[in-house]
Amino acid sequence: MKKNFLPFVILIAGIFQISLFSQASSVSLLSGTGTLISSHASITEAYGAITTPMTQGYTIELTGTYTGANETFPITLTQKAGIDSLKRITIRPALGVGLITISSLQASLPVILFDGGDFISIDGRAGGTGSSINLFIENTTLSGANTTTINFLNGATYNELRYVHAKNNLQGSAGPRVILFSTAANNPEGNSYNKVSNCKIEGSRTGIASSGTVTVFNRYLVIEENEIVNWGYAGIWLLSACSDVVVRNNRIYQTQGYNNTIVSGIITGAVVGQSLTISGNRIYGMNGSSTSSTQIRGIAITPGRGATYNIFNNFIALDQNGLSNVRACFGALVSGTVPFTFSFDFNSVNISGTHSGGTAGQVISAAFVKTATNDTSVFKVRNNLLVNSRIGGPAGAFHTGSFIAPNGVVEMNYNVSYSTGSADNYHAGWNGTLYNDLALYKTAATPHEVNTIFKNIAFASATDLHLIAPSDGDVDLAGIPIPGITTDIDYTIRSGSAPYRGADEAAPLIPVELASFSSSVNENNVVLTWTTASEKNNYGFEVERSSGKTDWTNAGFVKGFGTTAEGKEYSFTDQKLPSGRYSYRLKQIDFDGTVEYHALSNEVNVGLPESFSISQNYPNPFNPSTRIDFTVADASGIVIELFDITGGKIAEIVNSSFEPGFYSVVIDAQKYKLSSGTFIFRFSAKDGSNNSLYTATKKMTILK
Repeated sequence: MKKNFLPFVILIAGIFQISLFSQASSVSLLSGTGTLISSHASITEAYGAITTPMTQGYTIELTGTYTGANETFPITLTQKAGIDSLKRITIRPALGVGLITISSLQASLPVILFDGGDFISIDGRAGGTGSSINLFIENTTLSGANTTTINFLNGATYNELRYVHAKNNLQGSAGPRVILFSTAANNPEGNSYNKVSNCKIEGSRTGIASSGTVTVFNRYLVIEENEIVNWGYAGIWLLSACSDVVVRNNRIYQTQGYNNTIVSGIITGAVVGQSLTISGNRIYGMNGSSTSSTQIRGIAITPGRGATYNIFNNFIALDQNGLSNVRACFGALVSGTVPFTFSFDFNSVNISGTHSGGTAGQVISAAFVKTATNDTSVFKVRNNLLVNSRIGGPAGAFHTGSFIAPNGVVEMNYNVSYSTGSADNYHAGWNGTLYNDLALYKTAATPHEVNTIFKNIAFASATDLHLIAPSDGDVDLAGIPIPGITTDIDYTIRSGSAPYRGADEAAPLIPVELASFSSSVNENNVVLTWTTASEKNNYGFEVERSSGKTDWTNAGFVKGFGTTAEGKEYSFTDQKLPSGRYSYRLKQIDFDGTVEYHALSNEVNVGLPESFSISQNYPNPFNPSTRIDFTVADASGIVIELFDITGGKIAEIVNSSFEPGFYSVVIDAQKYKLSSGTFIFRFSAKDGSNNSLYTATKKMTILK
């Protein structure tokens, strides 16, 4: 036995040594040029081996043998002297490895803690290349109100998380977050200038949250291109002390519901002075498993005083029924009573499913709701598709496309608001009254919603809100350009003259791309000029005029250039108009008869003349008739007399009272039995006391 025992012991020792060596060397510390500096047993050990003050950047790479067994949790990343934007620290899996897992049970603690650390990147891609996620970070605890997976604390700035799968399993408890930008009471920078991109954020009460210090805000956070899934309360919660946040191009959804009475894709607290941009996100699948009264919201904004919100190019699709008692389902909800600035543009919202709870006499589902009636906000809602086909709930509770408490509204127009499914569905609500009659709604909303329509929309599916036929190509969905929003949710370039309403810029609505359209006034002549960027099968433009935006008359026609890739310039003068206010539009006509309208954005005001005048007759010489234009500056008696060349009076052409304005008179040679020759006409204006105000004399010639 002795002969056999010694080799056995040696074999076991050899295995033990190999295991220790593998874990001990499972983390590599590389220089800024990628040269191996040293090998370590943990991230913490490698991080501690970085020489300070730093003179170069470093990479900490996790090899295929890394298990996290030698880590001390939380893995704490503190500030390194000398670190800056050119000398970053990057933590990542090594090139060629599969999935690396960092997992720990940390009740009320994080797995990774950025404790004041700056300029640190955690990159989940093997070797930092490609687009595959090779790093999984999980907090496995099932308890602890303050549990997080990754936490930014005490002024951690300029850090990046990218291509990381981070998970937390506490969906049903108040407090936990997968990623938390926390407090920084002793650091005036806050946890600022941080970025989370291309990550999968899974579980927890909230996926990504910011809860800063009241006196030290977390600022300039970017959350983009992430998949945020299966949280309990909110996908993203900006609950306090965070300003200047960008949330863009994320997928925020649930595949199952959890026991929470409020479920939101994105929600804000009342953050004073906050600047928040929400764009290009896809929010869908909101649900809950609570048997208590539940509210489902895609985006919920509780404004802070002086805050600014820009929300555009989002898909919001809520089609879940909830477990048993959904009291409200809102695509976008804006509440609050303080002054704020709010823009909601080019969004597509679709609400569907069956409702179970709610209160009679109230709106229980809507694509868009503004609840506050006593704010003094700057409030803009433009070019949105707001569709609701949800049914159910108690009798006398309502489903609407939109529902607006209009205080502070300064611009709301070019939307589609539509709701169908039952007798309790209404297309829109304004100031407490619900409407299915578009004319009545527009009257109530005047001067807003002039170009809003009630019309159903064909989406690819209940949750994929790309347009399909007949909405793809529907000219009724043409909106207005909004400065700064030049692409759609897929980065498709929007039309510069007639972009689609909603987040999807589908097939071009018009063959002619109008680049500009403007007007000017010369006395009582209106000069219209416009340019095209390109033209396809363009027969030409009918110029239409209206004095009340309802009855349009044809003022003239300008021939087009057919098909051309070059920009073209056009001009048209609408002559001799009475004083008043006019609207203009171009009726662009294709060779096949297809038409598209382009409205002038401003009204044209033809004012009253400031002086008396009379024009030379035109044409001159003439046969058989000629026209004379004259202006009246004040209420006057006007006399126009006709004389022969010797001064003999032939006739009074005009003898009447006139109000201020622009006028014309026609002289017919046959009517006054005029032969060839030269004649004189005299214009006189007198006030009510027969005092002369203006006199002018001109010659005219008849040729027969």
